[in-house]
Amino acid sequence: MNGLAVSPDGKLILVTYEKDQAAFIYKVSVETGVATRLTKVDTGWKSSPSFSADGKQIAYSYTPNKEARSRIIIANVDGSDARQWSPAEVADLSPVFSPDGKAIVFSRAAFYGTYSPIAQPHPHEWNFYASDLDGKNVRQLTTESFYMVSPASISPDGKKMVIVTEGVETSKHIAVYSTTQPGPPLQTFQPHVPKEVDHKNPIFDYPNYLPDGSIIFMAANRRFDYDVYRFSPDTGTIEKLTDENGYATDLKVSADGKTAVLLKWRKNWVGDLKGNQVYMLDLQRHKLTPLNISGLN
Repeated sequence: MNGLAVSPDGKLILVTYEKDQAAFIYKVSVETGVATRLTKVDTGWKSSPSFSADGKQIAYSYTPNKEARSRIIIANVDGSDARQWSPAEVADLSPVFSPDGKAIVFSRAAFYGTYSPIAQPHPHEWNFYASDLDGKNVRQLTTESFYMVSPASISPDGKKMVIVTEGVETSKHIAVYSTTQPGPPLQTFQPHVPKEVDHKNPIFDYPNYLPDGSIIFMAANRRFDYDVYRFSPDTGTIEKLTDENGYATDLKVSADGKTAVLLKWRKNWVGDLKGNQVYMLDLQRHKLTPLNISGLN
């Protein structure tokens, strides 16, 4: 599993499940753990799901085949009325709804290919864009052609977005951009957690805005435990919310800021990844609970 999302009320999650050289999106009840497949197409790769703020719609990326570019799909929360609008010549990924539900923010690669004769082709030169839900009124939000960048999280007022980015010669940092005026970042941060892997090159990812304007993210310590932290952009204070997660990924937060979801990965005796499990994090009580899922097939 990968590519998680959690509904605004924390009662549903979306997971991406890979099978037979394809990937499908399932809706899972947090109460029962029962999964229902949403996407009916039997080929291609669906990824990066997200919920609208009212919980009535979902958005995700869809790549029909290895030669095709990824495009944005918007559908009802039951998977019906799926519609796409991304141009065929670009790669659009990681869609997220604006808080008012009127727009989508997504990343787009300007170049698909490889700079090396021995490397596999993949998207390059990322920037972020916003558009209306029908794909009209597309506007560019960043102009930096990122080398590597996380999905965006939109601030509660819809005026800012936060990402983690990394360059060929620059270490990771958290960057806040305007969603109304394109340009350089409004703020940049490089948070440091206790016993971090490397002070000069810390490892962190998956930034998410909370309703109070603080940001939660995942960071690795020297034991490579990927724990969840809360960061205040105003004061710079950092609060640790989990302990000894091991290798964990795909942190996402509900719109009400009460629930987060993440993946904990299992490893075999030589350290290879051998599957994962979804965990729910109560952000008020800092309680982490495994979610046993049935019906993925």
